[in-house]
Amino acid sequence: MIKERDSIIFDLDGTLWDASETVVKAFNDSIKEVGFDINLTSLDIRNFSGMKMDDIFAQHFSFIHKEILPDFEKIYNEKEKKYLNAFGGQLFPNIKETLEKLNGSHRLFIVSNCLSGYIESFLDFYELNAYFQDFECFGNDKLPKDENIRLIVHRNKLQNPIYIGDTIWDKESSDKAGVDFIYAAYGFGTIENTEYRIENFEDLLQY
Repeated sequence: MIKERDSIIFDLDGTLWDASETVVKAFNDSIKEVGFDINLTSLDIRNFSGMKMDDIFAQHFSFIHKEILPDFEKIYNEKEKKYLNAFGGQLFPNIKETLEKLNGSHRLFIVSNCLSGYIESFLDFYELNAYFQDFECFGNDKLPKDENIRLIVHRNKLQNPIYIGDTIWDKESSDKAGVDFIYAAYGFGTIENTEYRIENFEDLLQY
């Protein structure tokens, strides 16, 4: 199936890397800075990974009053970039080797619901810029993932792309965008009854 595709679009968190240990530090330090003694865990981060940041703030940070929420978001955005640039995240096994092989026959892209600068931090930290031709995220244009998938398809004139992600939100976005989906079962989410799935990242090479 993969060989028949001209391009592959990847989700980031739970698909290419796990940055939850770094992200939770940014969240907890930001929470303390606005006056709350509440600590999230890395499991909390993995559980809401893939959601739009607006939805994350609305559903998981209701203890932060609306009048200070913009300040919190600004503080978190700055800390996220700073911490990611310093500590990065953990690549899933065989990411670099597999991307190098896929890049020889397919055009590669990233679409994530992350903040602006997050994808750049990932690419820079592991020196992966050469493998990806384009990327888009919620933080850049405030569009949901399905619209950003369509944007990447249109902008790069993709004819037969496929999207790879690990959460039900990824699958729903891929379905809405009219792009076939592969479930990364090693990631953060659980999806039942998917037509295509991989247990390890390098399994992509077997399709």
